[in-house]
Amino acid sequence: MSAQGRRAMLPNHGYAPPQRHDPLGESRFRVVFYPERGGRPTELDLSDLPVPDPMRGWLVAALAKGTGPSGSARTLDSARTLLGAARSFARYLGSLDRPPPTPAHLRGTHWDGYVLAQRVSNRRAQVINLRSLLRHASDVPVDFAARMHRTQVSRDQQKFQAYSAAEYTRVTAAAKTHLRECVRRIHGGRALLTRWRAGEIDRGHDRDGWERGWLLDHIDRHDEVPRYPCGSRHQISSAHGGTAVLFAQLYPTPHDLAAAAALLICLTGHNLSTIRNLPARHHRPDGDAGASRTAIVGAIKPRRGRQHAHMSIPLHEPARADPVRLDLSSAYAVYQVIHDICGPVRARAGTDLLFAYFTPKGGMLFLPGLRRNVIAEWARTSGLLGDTVDEAGQLVPLRLDSRRLRMNWLELHQQPVAHTEQTLANDYLGRHRGNLAEYQQIVATTLGEQVDEARRTAAMRTLTTEQVEQARTDPDTVAAQTGLTTQVLTDLLRGRLDTIVAGCVDNTHSPHAAAGQPCTASFLLCLSCPCARATPQHLPIITEVHDRLQRKSQEMTPLRWAQRFAGPLAQLADVMSRYPDTIVSEARTQVTQEQRELVTRFLARSLDVR
Repeated sequence: MSAQGRRAMLPNHGYAPPQRHDPLGESRFRVVFYPERGGRPTELDLSDLPVPDPMRGWLVAALAKGTGPSGSARTLDSARTLLGAARSFARYLGSLDRPPPTPAHLRGTHWDGYVLAQRVSNRRAQVINLRSLLRHASDVPVDFAARMHRTQVSRDQQKFQAYSAAEYTRVTAAAKTHLRECVRRIHGGRALLTRWRAGEIDRGHDRDGWERGWLLDHIDRHDEVPRYPCGSRHQISSAHGGTAVLFAQLYPTPHDLAAAAALLICLTGHNLSTIRNLPARHHRPDGDAGASRTAIVGAIKPRRGRQHAHMSIPLHEPARADPVRLDLSSAYAVYQVIHDICGPVRARAGTDLLFAYFTPKGGMLFLPGLRRNVIAEWARTSGLLGDTVDEAGQLVPLRLDSRRLRMNWLELHQQPVAHTEQTLANDYLGRHRGNLAEYQQIVATTLGEQVDEARRTAAMRTLTTEQVEQARTDPDTVAAQTGLTTQVLTDLLRGRLDTIVAGCVDNTHSPHAAAGQPCTASFLLCLSCPCARATPQHLPIITEVHDRLQRKSQEMTPLRWAQRFAGPLAQLADVMSRYPDTIVSEARTQVTQEQRELVTRFLARSLDVR
């Protein structure tokens, strides 16, 4: 049963799980990994580890459990990470003068020695990876386990930074150019094949076009170029560029998809692992009927944990693009382009992943996903240049890293992607912000603008403590002073007109709604509404909202907080300043649990009419 109450899908009768590891067979040092989302199984081989068989078998058993159904590794990348941890630890043990023959001989000094043997730049990752692997190991010696869990390696706060604005622009421009050329090439090949099959190309008048059409037809039908009876390739295929060139006229190459993946990262801010595993299946909530289009794609980010790993990613196109020119400015458009060019390859590879490509290496293969390190390869072959110069004054090639591209998106948009705003502020922007001084200046400017705007707008009017006391005996006089009728004043003081931080004295004449219609604006707008009146009885909630907004600055990026809450906070502070400090302090102590829950719903916008 899922957390949403959905029944689990059970296997068919007679199902037997595939054998992943045979600890007593000839392949006892090999583990077969099956990705959680399906795909080809991969063999993880540890038979060549430079340690005795008992130690090798112990590491293999940990790897088998860690990559199994109950393990932590659910993708091929994470399984390879555990495999690398096992290899790294075995290499270290094998380099010792007296390597431990069995796991029982492991001591805390072995762990310390392994940690110190790692490069400083890579030490933290190696410690985390080996700890993840050995969490699945059995009979870990007590001294070794205690040392392993006690070790803390500080994070390198300058591990990577975002690219400069110029570098980021060059990357996106190069990716768009490459993807446009890819689409033009593949659509041209498909159009030529369609014309050839329709008999529209005359061999006598267009021999070159006819031969290419014949070659593409053979490739499309048989997944290989024509061959002579002896098995050698037909000479016509060589005359038209060879096997790889011909296949590329119908199917995308690894570098084509690398450009597309880099562009999707630049447009969405998601991790490469999330982009690489996007499915081809998606939902169109707009029904392709409006001016803007949206595709909702299901994605998985395993390291978010079982409860949060599955997520839905909306890919938007703000306005319908020009049908003549290929538009690649929206995530929706890029997703649809990839969906189109990879369609025939997906069918041949038998995959439901969005990305699928052909490669001539190891024979002509149709493979799902993205090749490892292919984005960096694409950047090198594309001649992308960075901002730094060498000794000769020439721009050096740009080393493309998907994590740095993601950092650019996060810095540019100041919005969390598959994480919380607190994680964005503390773990991403706080530790990896490229230009701190510039960022602080932007925040300061935004903060000043929001506060100035709050002061320029009409401030919410208030009733003093003296007016409230006088209204109990002489309501007509106080009503005249405040511009209210006696009945409205009475209702206000009795709480019958309460919104959240005030009472509304004229709900049908709000500046935020048509005349005569009830106001449906956010309650936060009461702070600048001429229809709102605050009394001392509203102070407990006003102080609670004020303090909550201040605390939110620790959970969000400074710029995001300034944009959303600097103005309302200044307005709340202005209201509080009209009352003596003793009354405000007393109000803070009078906040009830019910009021705290109301403020929580208020700040979550669950009280707004949408």
